[in-house]
Amino acid sequence: MKNTFWNLTALLIFIAVIFFLVIPVTRVLTGSFQTEEGGSWTLDNFKSFSKYRTYWKSLANSISVSLAASALAIIVAVPLSFMVSRWNIAGKPFIIALSTVPLMLPSFISAFVWIILLGRAGLVTGLLRSIGIPFESIYGHIGVTMVFALQFYPYVFLMTLSGFNTVDESIEEAGRSLGTGPIKTFLKVSMPLVLPSILSGTLLVFMTAIENFGVPMIIGEQRPFLAVQAYTEFTSEIGQHPGMAYALSVVLILVTMTSLMAQRYYLRKRNFIQSAKGRPLVKELRGRLRTLATVYCFAVVSIPLIPFFVALIISFMEMRGPVIHPNFSLQNYIYAFTHSARPIFNSYFLATMATLASIIIGVPAGYILTRRRSAIGDALDLAIMLPFTIAGTVLGIALIVMFNTGILVLTGTWMILALSYTIRKMPFIARSSSSILYQLDPSLEEASISLGVTPMKTFFKVTIRLMAAGIISGAILTWVTTISELSSTIVLQTPGWSTMTVEMFQGIISDDMGMATSFASILIVSAVIPLLIMIRRFRDEGSALF
Repeated sequence: MKNTFWNLTALLIFIAVIFFLVIPVTRVLTGSFQTEEGGSWTLDNFKSFSKYRTYWKSLANSISVSLAASALAIIVAVPLSFMVSRWNIAGKPFIIALSTVPLMLPSFISAFVWIILLGRAGLVTGLLRSIGIPFESIYGHIGVTMVFALQFYPYVFLMTLSGFNTVDESIEEAGRSLGTGPIKTFLKVSMPLVLPSILSGTLLVFMTAIENFGVPMIIGEQRPFLAVQAYTEFTSEIGQHPGMAYALSVVLILVTMTSLMAQRYYLRKRNFIQSAKGRPLVKELRGRLRTLATVYCFAVVSIPLIPFFVALIISFMEMRGPVIHPNFSLQNYIYAFTHSARPIFNSYFLATMATLASIIIGVPAGYILTRRRSAIGDALDLAIMLPFTIAGTVLGIALIVMFNTGILVLTGTWMILALSYTIRKMPFIARSSSSILYQLDPSLEEASISLGVTPMKTFFKVTIRLMAAGIISGAILTWVTTISELSSTIVLQTPGWSTMTVEMFQGIISDDMGMATSFASILIVSAVIPLLIMIRRFRDEGSALF
């Protein structure tokens, strides 16, 4: 009975993944080999890709910027994680908490505010020029790279921090006892052991950057990028067969899948296992040295937050189109809540529905991954991680292709938006749920079943209560990242179902600073409040990270 229940649950999740993700993406794949709907197989779309310079440049720009951002994230995050893990820095919990904030906030808000500060007519740009520094602007590759690195470096920092926290000090002491200096010991002993953590975080930076739509669209200064180019091709071919958009989507999927396979291949070829089980020794810094290290760490985690503080401040200033007047005003919020209340409601409603759906699917999936270790569990693990390799723009195109005609028509409804969010964010719930179960003794559930309680009832009455902390943290992460989602929303939204991210994006490109800053501030507050609740909960529970 127990095996039947969980095998059926796994089967239903597989069916959902296949129907709502695999088949839509497969239709995009097959469509890329056609020049018309239902036409014969051809390579014309890919020949066009190889023929036109714009498409090659979009690929080169996306890869080069993502690689540069990944490298910069490593430069920022690895020293920071070492200092926080190995030195007695003051305020470590606050440093870690501040570092997580950029991941929860829309990256295109950061790009938008950096333009206000460092654009051609930016506030800081003017100041730099007045003191003789010939600064042009933040537009282009440098700006996109900087925004990506500052926004996504926490992936590398948090994973590397966990890696350093598991390296036994005795291993490093053994290296130093052989006459190796501290720097060489760090490079030859510590770094190789935490390399899997660094590579995992770097992969997330690369994949998140290459699929990002908002930042290159706002700050890329019309340079072609894959995600933007796929969206442009798709919207320009509405009513026809968007074969070129399909081909660009396939190229984007190939890039993300290749990066994932390259990382796994590299890690499998090397051994990173350490036999020691002790905790690393925290070095006691004193006086000025400790103060300097603390100031440095807080400065690093605070710089990425500058755009969000600036956005909050500017939102309370008087706006006249793109012109900012330094007068206190609530006009931006009054306009947002009176004339644009529907997008605010839509954002909260869709994020809530997607979070609930993610819990319904993700919690059983997390249980199967942890408690039902088998070929089925391994296959399910791969299936629920598949959305991480699919760009939001590509997923939006795939869902329109799948649900635009036929028995189940979802295009133009709120359900296709909620479906997209659920697919992209459900892995958060599955992972957070399974991480809690690894710490729980299965005998608690087995005792319930041995007393005659069915597996299903045991799951709902016992297991879910034990998983509550993981479910809540995963739900908060899902909600705050969903409310700031743009990549798939910009493709799927229709009149009546616009969201705050879309309204803000349109405000940016139309120079409506009032609308853009007010929605930016609402999004920031909507993301930060749940995040603070989660951080406080973890601290109260004595989380090792905080």
